[in-house]
Formats: sequence, C-alpha cells, structure tokens
Amino acid sequence: MASHVVVIDSTARRATVKVTPAKHLSDVLGEACAKLGLDATQYGLKHQKKQVDLSLSIRLSGLSSGAKLELVQLSRSPSVVSIALQLPESEAKGVPGGRLMDKFPSSTTLWLVLRKFESGVAGNGTTRNLTARGAPNTTSGTSGSGRLFYETPVIQLVGRELSSFTDLQRTLAQLGLNSGSALLRLSFRTTDRPLEEAMSEIDAYFKSVDAEETPLDKSPPVSETPISSGTGESARETTSQATPSNTDLVAAGSAAIVPESSQSVSEEPQHPLVSSRPVTIFAPPSSTTPQSAQTPYNEEDYIPTVDHAKPHQHRLNLAGRNKRLAGDAELAAQESAVKEKLAKVTEVEVKVRFPDQSQVVSKFNREDTAGSLHAFVRSCLDAPLAKEEFSLSFFPNVSHDPVAHKGQVIIPDTPDKFLIADLRMNGRVLVNFLWKDHAALAARSAGVPLLLPELREKASQIKVKDVAAVPAEGREEDKRSWLRKLGDGGDKGGKKGGGGGVPKWLKLPGKK
Repeated sequence: MASHVVVIDSTARRATVKVTPAKHLSDVLGEACAKLGLDATQYGLKHQKKQVDLSLSIRLSGLSSGAKLELVQLSRSPSVVSIALQLPESEAKGVPGGRLMDKFPSSTTLWLVLRKFESGVAGNGTTRNLTARGAPNTTSGTSGSGRLFYETPVIQLVGRELSSFTDLQRTLAQLGLNSGSALLRLSFRTTDRPLEEAMSEIDAYFKSVDAEETPLDKSPPVSETPISSGTGESARETTSQATPSNTDLVAAGSAAIVPESSQSVSEEPQHPLVSSRPVTIFAPPSSTTPQSAQTPYNEEDYIPTVDHAKPHQHRLNLAGRNKRLAGDAELAAQESAVKEKLAKVTEVEVKVRFPDQSQVVSKFNREDTAGSLHAFVRSCLDAPLAKEEFSLSFFPNVSHDPVAHKGQVIIPDTPDKFLIADLRMNGRVLVNFLWKDHAALAARSAGVPLLLPELREKASQIKVKDVAAVPAEGREEDKRSWLRKLGDGGDKGGKKGGGGGVPKWLKLPGKK
C-alpha cells in the first residue's frame, strides 16, 4: 500500500505527500498545491497519462508506493456533474427509489446542492426541510421541555463522511467530482446546539461572506440597508425563495426584517421588460395529436405533377453546371449590399418558441441587443425557473442574405451584439428556446408551465384554417390507384416476342 506519492508540476517541481490507505486523492491534491503555492481548484492529477478520479481513496485508486502523479491544469469553466441524493427513510416517501437526481456545475457547494433539492428547484419539484431541522434531545435529562436541537445533515460520499458546516461549504470540484455522476447518501445527526443558535450562526456566516463581497460589487451606503441582514443566505446561494422552515426558525430580530424586504420587493414593477413591449402570447396546443395528423389521407396529394417536375428539373440543371467562385470584389459587393439592406430595417418581429410549445411574439428595434433579448425571455419565465440557464438559437434567412451563416446560429447573452446589425435579423424571426444541460431537472421535465401566470391567462390558441379539399374529377379508369396505373403500362402493347426459345447465335455446332 502506498505510504507516499510524488506530485510533479509542469515545471518539474516536486512535492512529496505522505498518505494513508483512507486518504482521498482530493486531499493529496490540496496538500501538493499548498506546497507548490498553487490553487487546487484549477488543477487535477494524472497517473501514467490517465486522469485520476480525485473522489477515490488511496486504497481504491490502485496507486503503488512512491507513485508519480502529474499536476495538470483543468478548464476554468465548470463542468456538469450528475448528482443523485439518497434520502433517508423519513424523507423518502413518495420518491421513486428514494433518490433525487439532477445536474449541477462542478463549482456548486454541497450546501447549495442540499438547498436546491430542499426548495424544489432541483429534483422532482417538491419542497423539503433538509438544512433547518430540529429534534428534541431525549438522551440528556437537562434538555428542557420543548427545546429543539439542531439536526445537521450528514453526507456520505465514497466512504467519506461530511458532517460539519465547513465540510458542506466545499464544492463538488474540491471533492474530486469534475465530471460523470456521483451518489450522495444523506442522513441527519442531532447535535447539542439549540436550533435557534445554530440558525443564527448559519445566518451570521453568510452575512460575513456577503460583507466581504459587498465592497467589490456595491457602494458602501448599500450596507446600511436592513435588507441584507435577512436575505444573506439567499443572496449567497442563488436559489429560489427560502423554505418556510428556515424563515420560521430564524431569531426574532431577523424575522422582523423579512416582511420589510418582501414588501419593498413587491412595490417594484415585477416585469418591466414584458410591460414595455407589445407582446402576443400563444398557448400550447390543447391536443397532443399534431394538426397534420388530423388531416384525412388523400393519395392524390402525394402524386407529383408537371408543375412539380419543372422546378425540380430546373434545380438539377443548375446544380450540374460548373460555377465560378466569387472573387474578393464580388464578395465585398455582396456584403455591402446586405449592409445597405439591413440599414433600412428599423424593427424585427421575433417569435420565441418554448419547449412546452407556448410562443411569445414581440418586436425589437435597431438598438436592441442579444442581451436584451435574453433579458426579455427571462422576464417571461415563471419565478422558480427564471434563474436557470438557457440558450436561444435561430436559422437565418439565406434567401435575403446570401452571405449569411448556413445553419443554426446561437444567440449569445451579451450586450455587444445587435440583433439587426450583427446577427442580421430581418422580417420575422423564429427563435428556439432550449434549456442547458446543467439546468434543473424540474425545469426540463415535460408538462411544466414555463411562462408567468399573468402571461398564461392572456394566451390565445393559434387558429389554423382548414383548407377545403378539391374534389377529384376524371373518368372511371382515372379513379384507379396511381400506383396501379404506373404498373399497367406494359399491358397496352400486348406481349412482345415468342416463347423462351434459344437464339441462333447461342446454338452449338453439331447435329441440328
């Protein structure tokens, strides 16, 4: 069994780390980076040019004594990790298999994972109490009647127990979970701290973290407002609204401030971006059967006519001709022509199609950017889903813009790209809405309404006009199936030739 390992960085510097069979490789990485003066969150380990799973212990990794590990730099953007949370029996009622599953960025802390599962943003959408539990301590005779003690969440991960509040602030990447999937087993342990003291300590911790980050982002007068004292935890965790259990168990001083913060938020306009634009809402189709499948089948609709064959033959002739590639002058002329045409466009009509088949139509002018389109779409989403990440894409009109990118174009969430000048939108544009991979499972599940309730109330159904079928006219023999007509072409000329005799030239010489 390994008693020490050697970690080598890109400059051939070495760091020897003493290990035990139960020591995890993520701890080995942390000690090595501390000796080399590096940030452990930006590096990983490789052994014999193979990536090492940092969530494993030395016993399970298969490393020999004195193994040499290479220190490699990881991507700065967080990766997606699939997390399955195994609930205890007290919380597993109504959950299939007793597990909640969702995807999270590798920069997410364990506490934030529990909070998202707790608030219903991740998992099956059901709210629970996982981080603010209290239970009476019956083992101590001095507990007092009605006194609740804090139940801390305990997570088991690959033989490692994480129970302290400091351990729960570690990110998935710090625990070696940079990709793939992992199982977290959750249990609860009653501590000797009263519930109100534990909740005040947790609230004070997040307020101290916010106080360190506030001077970097906000001006000093903001710290005088009482709102930050009641919402320090929610601002830190970027989750939806706090669970009722947390708000009820906070000390009386902080509980008195919560209604003031909620009242100040309610006085502001809720959806200024939606109200500032004329919006048309279309509800999802009421029937699960597509409209095209409800049209009665008519065989003659699929028979090509002469009018269909002429343009098809024309396209084939054009495709078979040799074409000279356009020169630099011709490409510059095409580009200038497109820019002159776009300069005359003052507004575009954008229709956003959501995964639940609901559609929102609005108009945008020349000053609107890709970031304003993302902000408009986010303001149309319901409150629990507005914080999840999504992407927008569209297919440019190649007939109006011959030099446009052929294929799907992703609309970036940036204020530097204008919709008309840079993305070259004109006329009517259909934009497709798609959730990103690490969005909450509750948002990506089918049947979840995505739009705000007030927008869903104003939604109208899309009216599809039924085109009356044209009656087919012709003789009795013309009413036969076109497939049979094509097959009967050889019967009109009668039989050609005789029976199956041997031709003269094939006969062999000899007796006739």
